[in-house]
Amino acid sequence: MTDQTTQTEPLDGADTGEGWLRTLLPDKGPAALGAGGLRVFNQLLALPGNGSYATATEVADQAGTSVSSVTRLAQRLGYKGWPDLQRDLRAHHLAHLSLTDVANAHGDNDTPFQASLRQDADSLAASLRNLDEGQVVRIAGRLADAANIYVAAQGSFAAVGLSLIHNIRLAGYPARALLDDPAALANHVAQFGSEDLLIICSYWRLYDVDVIAAAEAHRRGATVIVIADNISPALEESADEVLLVPAEGTSFFPSLTAAMSVQQGLVATLARVDLERTRRSIDTAETSWQQFKLLHRSVPRIVREP
Repeated sequence: MTDQTTQTEPLDGADTGEGWLRTLLPDKGPAALGAGGLRVFNQLLALPGNGSYATATEVADQAGTSVSSVTRLAQRLGYKGWPDLQRDLRAHHLAHLSLTDVANAHGDNDTPFQASLRQDADSLAASLRNLDEGQVVRIAGRLADAANIYVAAQGSFAAVGLSLIHNIRLAGYPARALLDDPAALANHVAQFGSEDLLIICSYWRLYDVDVIAAAEAHRRGATVIVIADNISPALEESADEVLLVPAEGTSFFPSLTAAMSVQQGLVATLARVDLERTRRSIDTAETSWQQFKLLHRSVPRIVREP
């Protein structure tokens, strides 16, 4: 296994992988982990890159303990098992790497297309396994109660934000885009109040503008929903709800697949809050599309064998 630790930033501060790991400790601290678990924990602190890509057996060997100790550590840190802890560990590790470093960390793959699809399938399975349906229902209720919904996203994940806004509007609720426009985000947040709701879609390396916007929106009494693959303490302090969604790809860019699926599931839940409101909205949109002749209508061409 390749050592992935050479590209990480110094492990100091709450936003590092080390700082994040320490926040997972039980109330009783390291003593609650047991001797084997503590060895594994210290191994992860020392070499977070290795732990990000190692199997449970490899982690156990490196720490001089057993696979069961690795599993128990993950559970004592709040996870179902090593794969779920490792996924979050890797997300925090990758958040401190550059584009080049991320590409190097994933290495070469003889079947990049298939590897990408398999990674996305694993991320979808993890989202289905780990996300709480009750929390999604609660977030949908917050969206339904908001007078104004704003969605902020930067970079490639502005595509997720754009789809989210489109779907929320179709469901019959007011949503406005604050995508890839820091000045507009700053101007709107300055006017926020308690009836406003801000959704932050931020993945891999968090943008400062999103963290600042969340903090200011929270200070002004607005509701803040964060959908991300990892979250800094500063962003978490401002969030009323957090949905953690895997976004790791197999190349130099993150994957949008799980994030897109989660936002669709969220809006599908929102549409159930007030079925009549959503039905009216969909009917109105359909009528408008027809009036504007947005959809191409033609008879399908059928190719017949001679």
